[in-house]
Amino acid sequence: MKRKVIIMFVLALSLILSACGGGSNASDVPEHSEEQSAPEEKGEFKTAFRFIVTSDNHVSAVTDLSAKRLDQLFKSSYAYAEKQEYDKIDAFVAVGDITNYGQPYEYTAWKSIVDKNVKEETTVITVMGNHEFYGDLNDLDKGEKLYAENMDGELNKHVVIKGYHFIGISPYGEGDYTADLDWLKTELASAAAADGEKPIITFQHHHIKDTVYVSAEWYANQWSQLDAIYSEYSQVLNFSGHSHGPINNPTSCYQKDYTLFGTGTLAYFEMTTGMTYGTVSPHADQAGQFYIVEISEDNRVRVLPYNLLTDDFFKTADGSKQLVYEIDDLFDKSTWLYTSARAEASKAPVFGDTAAVTVGKVTSSSAEITFPQATDDHCVYSYNIVLTADGEKKEFNYFSEYYFEPMPETLTFNLSGLSEDTEYTLEVYPIDVFGKKGEGITATVKTEAGIKVDYVSKNDVSFVGTFTNFDSLSAFTFSQGNPVYGTDIGGDLFVGAWNSASTDVKSGYALTENGYKSSKALSLWSDGRDNQGLYLFATDANGNTTAFPSAKYLRVWVDLTDVEFRKANFGLISPTGDLYTTDESDYVPELYYYYLPEGGTEWQTFVHGGDGCFGVEQETSVKGFKGWMAFPVKDFTYRYGTGSQSGTMGEAYPLNEIAGVYMFWNYSSDTESGKKFVLDEFQLVEDYTVFEEYKK
Repeated sequence: MKRKVIIMFVLALSLILSACGGGSNASDVPEHSEEQSAPEEKGEFKTAFRFIVTSDNHVSAVTDLSAKRLDQLFKSSYAYAEKQEYDKIDAFVAVGDITNYGQPYEYTAWKSIVDKNVKEETTVITVMGNHEFYGDLNDLDKGEKLYAENMDGELNKHVVIKGYHFIGISPYGEGDYTADLDWLKTELASAAAADGEKPIITFQHHHIKDTVYVSAEWYANQWSQLDAIYSEYSQVLNFSGHSHGPINNPTSCYQKDYTLFGTGTLAYFEMTTGMTYGTVSPHADQAGQFYIVEISEDNRVRVLPYNLLTDDFFKTADGSKQLVYEIDDLFDKSTWLYTSARAEASKAPVFGDTAAVTVGKVTSSSAEITFPQATDDHCVYSYNIVLTADGEKKEFNYFSEYYFEPMPETLTFNLSGLSEDTEYTLEVYPIDVFGKKGEGITATVKTEAGIKVDYVSKNDVSFVGTFTNFDSLSAFTFSQGNPVYGTDIGGDLFVGAWNSASTDVKSGYALTENGYKSSKALSLWSDGRDNQGLYLFATDANGNTTAFPSAKYLRVWVDLTDVEFRKANFGLISPTGDLYTTDESDYVPELYYYYLPEGGTEWQTFVHGGDGCFGVEQETSVKGFKGWMAFPVKDFTYRYGTGSQSGTMGEAYPLNEIAGVYMFWNYSSDTESGKKFVLDEFQLVEDYTVFEEYKK
């Protein structure tokens, strides 16, 4: 369908009194508190207009946690407004990703919550996000059609409320705004001409690159063109989402030629790359954040970040004041508080004089460390942990958890993937939200000696380290259970849903004679593009080996001649059912895998894509591969909530013992449906380039 004009909300901002606070660890939304802290008055700020900004609600049903938070958003906002001299909420703006898949039932759920809560005084304004297209990525026009049918017929919006102009644009697919640019220019000029003194509130789902938090990595395709258009008007307040970055991060507000805000999420945090556990941190679902924006009679702006998990406004980093982003003059940039000068003037974070690292729970491959938080004039963002030994250096990076409120006073992390019987020097460095690194605190860690294991196989195998080569099987016994998701192993393999014990997805498997050197092997296929999971188990019946002298690499023989994966990855299953995969290592640099073509002598090196997978969407296609693939086991990290549920996100596989091997895949398109691929010779080895003959 043709792109139609859709206007979205522009928010007013306010002063950030250096910030970092954060959500609580509550698992549900608390009841609204009777005692709410009011924003700190400054001068003669008299509110003349108030609106709400939210994004990334990701609602599928009214029972979703994010849906409950949306319901609470209205209750908390109106409760606050009713206590103020100006007691209205004039607009409610939702900046895209209001649903998960843009389906009619999801729109119905979202609208039912809004309709139940919104008052007649409040104008509701929405634009699309990329998730509104996820119902059918092969037909993006269908996503626009469903939005138009279920929400409103305008994809771009210019709405005027009490003289304040809200201008919003919807993307096409994952972030294309080409069709919006000329319209946006026209509407902005019209708004400025109507009243040049008032703020103009603009919004689009995707960030403008290199502005607010996470925008260096998540941004609109036409970000530079959008930036040039907005830059013509210093009175623009621009709101964007998509990244799920916490709004109490001081860099969620940024000013250069106009003012920008990142809008947070009601669903789950997702932040910058470079952390050991990827972009999604532990307890990421503890996220319920939005803005209340107020404009004064003299066009001053203050933006109030609200935390639904504490049902109160966010506090500054030291907890002493309410966090407010404030703009006293839209046109005098010398008064702006959130420019690059803020970063230049900031100081590096510091540990207290008595700060020390405590080391505990040491094993042959891991150690647990605990240390107190550093302090900073704005906000401690993360910690860089460095372990060095002779010829070896390992680094770990973890968030400070500033987005939880109150911010934890101490932090505990498990450092995994260490070498056995090795003494490390350990250094912990604090890093602030502007990237400034403080002085570290140090300790030593001595890992234990590992348990020596001799390789023994009950089955006939050719190589040391073989888990299974399928040669001993005459048929597969299908397991009705999956220990990764809470049931027992009942057979040789489970093929079905990748993230449950469900067999509803359409998968196929069989023994074939087309494996390594024409031996028995596993043939797999699936219908459509559903996400699939393969779980290969060790049982008394199949005799697959569970303990290995070394488990540094998983090596697999593959024949992928005819298939194109959208995404795929491998992993290991621990004896307690915990799942470890590269899929958990989002945006970790140097996430390598290796390939030796059949008949070749030189191993080739490849890098997983940003989602910890290989496949065409990850710009690392493996179509046509036939030969050996190898994956460093240190890159298999714990999938939160699986097995014993005792693992830690970012924790590397810690053992040389396994209960099974895992593979995730989905096809790149429907034309791949039903195409078969072959796997054989699953092995755990010390060196992927060495094939050691096994002799009983």
